[in-house]
Formats: sequence, C-alpha cells, structure tokens
Amino acid sequence: MKRIINILTMAAFAVVFLNSCQDSQIPEEKKGKPLTIHASIDTPQNTRTAYALTSTGMTISWNEEEAITVISFDESGITAVDKFFSTGEDGRKKADFSGTWTGNEGDQIICLYPNIDSYAGTSLFDNVDVGSPFIVLRELTTPLGPLEHENPSTLKDADVMIGEVTIHGDFASVNLKHQISIFEIEATCKNLGWTSNSEKINTIKISAKPNDDEEDEDNNVVFARRGMLHVTTKEYTGNFFATEFGSLSYYLNDSGHNSDFNMSDGEITQTFYAPVFFEGDLEEGYTLKFQFGGNAYIEEISGRDQIDVFEVGDKAIKLTEKYPLERGKIYRFKVTI
Repeated sequence: MKRIINILTMAAFAVVFLNSCQDSQIPEEKKGKPLTIHASIDTPQNTRTAYALTSTGMTISWNEEEAITVISFDESGITAVDKFFSTGEDGRKKADFSGTWTGNEGDQIICLYPNIDSYAGTSLFDNVDVGSPFIVLRELTTPLGPLEHENPSTLKDADVMIGEVTIHGDFASVNLKHQISIFEIEATCKNLGWTSNSEKINTIKISAKPNDDEEDEDNNVVFARRGMLHVTTKEYTGNFFATEFGSLSYYLNDSGHNSDFNMSDGEITQTFYAPVFFEGDLEEGYTLKFQFGGNAYIEEISGRDQIDVFEVGDKAIKLTEKYPLERGKIYRFKVTI
C-alpha cells in the first residue's frame, strides 16, 4: 500500500463552509499549476546519549505507486487540498510526486503523509478541509491493527510525516519529517501458567506518569492518543502537538489474533514494534510502564475472561535519570514477565 519501513536497531536499555450565493453567478473553477515535488525524508542521525542509550533513525523505501497530500494555507486556514502521485521502481529511496497545485500565490504549502484519501489517511486525519485552521491526528492504532511480532513493515500505515514545500519554478522540494517514534519491545515470557492453553497474552499497554499513583488515570504524560497541527501562517510550527495524553494500547497478532505468548511449554522471547506519538521527554522520577494483558482461565466462572493486565505482566520502571525522546528514532526496551 505504501513504502516499507526498514528498521535497523542497536541494543539499548529502557528505557465549504459554502458561502450563500446572492446571485446566480457560478465561480470559475481553479485551473491550477502543474508541479513536480521532489520528496526527501529527514532521518535523525544515530545518537549516543549520556545514559548509554543508543537509538537509530527510521529509514524507508517507496512502493511502486505512492500518493501524498499537498495542503496550502494562509493566515486564516487551508486554501487548497491537492493530491500528488509518484510512480517508479519499488524500493526506491527517493520519489518525485506530480500533480496540479491549486493554491494561491503567497500561500504556505506543506505535504502530509499518508495521503488523506488512503485507508490510513482517512483513519488518522480529520479536518483536512478548505477553511480549516487545524488538522486533527487520531490514534495511531486505528489504521495499524494488531502488531505482528518480528515484522516492522506493518508500521507503514502509522508513519505520519509532514514537510514544508519550497517552489522553484515548475518544480518544488520537500523534506518530510517523521512525527512518531518506534518502540522496539523485546519481551520474554517466563511466569504464566498456561493452564489448559487458556492464558493468552494479546495486548501491550505503554504509559508514563509523574508519580506512582496507579488510580490516577488523568495524570498521564509524554505518550499521546491524539494531536493537532495548526495550519495558519501565524501558528504553523511544522509539527503535530499532543492534545490528549494517556496510555497507549496495542493488540498483538498471530494465529487467532493472539501472539505466540500462548500454548508455550516454556520461556519464549518475542519482539514487537509499536509506533508512538509523544510530546516531551521521559523525565527523572517518572514511572514508565509496560503492561501485558489478555485472556485467562477463571475457575469461578468456568471459562476464560479478558484480563486487562496480568498480575505478573505489570512492569513499572522508576526512572532515575532523564531519557530524551526524539521523533523519527527507534528505542529498544527489554522486559521479562
């Protein structure tokens, strides 16, 4: 459907409105300007920080056919929304997108990916309409579906990117910037009983709180479920910002929508790749949690019941130092349950 994200990781410790017409005149349709946009993607360089965490940048290649949304706006909001297309060799590192630009002279222009007419785009974005002063970003898990272990390519539908377009005559250029990061979670399962093959782990929840109060559901920080991008010339910043913080829940996928953390005769280790939208850093004193839940056999009800978090699957890490986070990077975490 789109390009595939190739992930290279290194070990690290975790951490219209339509105006009413007053006469019968029909406005002349915008003819637009044919334009080709040369697209590149910003990849953060590998960074080793003082706390010995090593991360790598997200790198991608493009599919044979691609589409991108070109958005023009002025001081009031969006003035034009155009779709541009690219075709070429599958796996190419660069892509040229061609289409007709219908914006106005003097507009600010950006590209938004995934294309808003794709399944991923319609799931992720809202308010991408002429006249709107902002774009809404929904939860990344909406188009993503269950995480497939050992398979980072499934993240392509959640790789939100934006970039400002510069026009040079009949062609233009854009440097797309990732709006998310990737958490590579290497989980080792040791402690569940596997009673009659009925205990199955099929969810992962990630959260961060500035304290240890588990009952305080409104005190989440860093990780965001929803975001917003201002699209007026005065307020545009080049990045989505968080509008709703909370725990991030991911379903795991294998046969029967359950991960291989079931029907196991012993210890098993799997790696999952979770897209994360966030704002801010993991500060010293924060509690970072990885929580595993699923289905379990409950004798009292003589059947299986959905367990939000298994008793042994709640892994809380009290941070003793600050862990900066940067969009477009991959961070690896190891947990044992």
